Amino acid sequence: MERKFYCCFLIVLCLINCLTGSACTIFIANDGQHIWIGNNEDESPDLSYRLWYYPQHKKSYGYMIWTELSEDKELNKIMYRNPQGGMNEHGLFMDYTAIDEIAAIRDPNKLDRSEEVVTDVLRQCKTVQEAVDYIMQFNLVRLTGAQLFIGDADGDYAIIHANYCIRKTSRNFALTNYAVNNNHYEFCWRRDMAIEYLAQERVFHLKDVAFLLEKTAQKKPGDIISNYSMATDLRARQIHLYYKGDFSRTVTISLKKELNRGVHQQDMARYFP
Repeated sequence: MERKFYCCFLIVLCLINCLTGSACTIFIANDGQHIWIGNNEDESPDLSYRLWYYPQHKKSYGYMIWTELSEDKELNKIMYRNPQGGMNEHGLFMDYTAIDEIAAIRDPNKLDRSEEVVTDVLRQCKTVQEAVDYIMQFNLVRLTGAQLFIGDADGDYAIIHANYCIRKTSRNFALTNYAVNNNHYEFCWRRDMAIEYLAQERVFHLKDVAFLLEKTAQKKPGDIISNYSMATDLRARQIHLYYKGDFSRTVTISLKKELNRGVHQQDMARYFP
């Protein structure tokens, strides 16, 4: 029965990816004292989401992930298998941005991997370098229409696609919906605005990260909006969450406190009654 649900889930996931044309903005703001990651999740406004929490267990680090939800309640029970992103107890952060499809080039000396890697990386890696070392064992045959951004509490970051891994080149960085192996020549107002703002010599506080998230958010009447935004303080292991483009309200999520509650999940909308 579970196998049947999983097959249905993959079908639903493919339909979502095809129909929503999702876009995102991710940036890292590093002033030498604070390491912030901001991310806007831009998708169809009718989508909803869930946060999942998994404490440390045996050799697995404690972590959280976030996922889309389905109209099918049975499918929602296994949505954790395909996270949109996550963070672990060491401040390792991961999230995706969509790009135009680029066919995977297989390395015959590597194992093919069609399953997502986020959960396994969060369970066993503390740093970007450890994450890259783990991921590069595989041909990521499914990671063809997106790039995986990874950042850590030391300010390191990497962008991974099935065909390439781009490492840190500057203290601050912004990623949107373009392939970073082609010199970033595509026009993108969200990326350009973020890079210009991050170039300022300043100490970055929550209000600065929230300001940039709001400025790069996508809004109605467009058919794609920023359904949620996260200002993540990697060293504090805290996420300041904004919902449906409303930056007047924020919920602060402490990963340590949530992990102390044991394994649990909560729909994102319930944080904003």
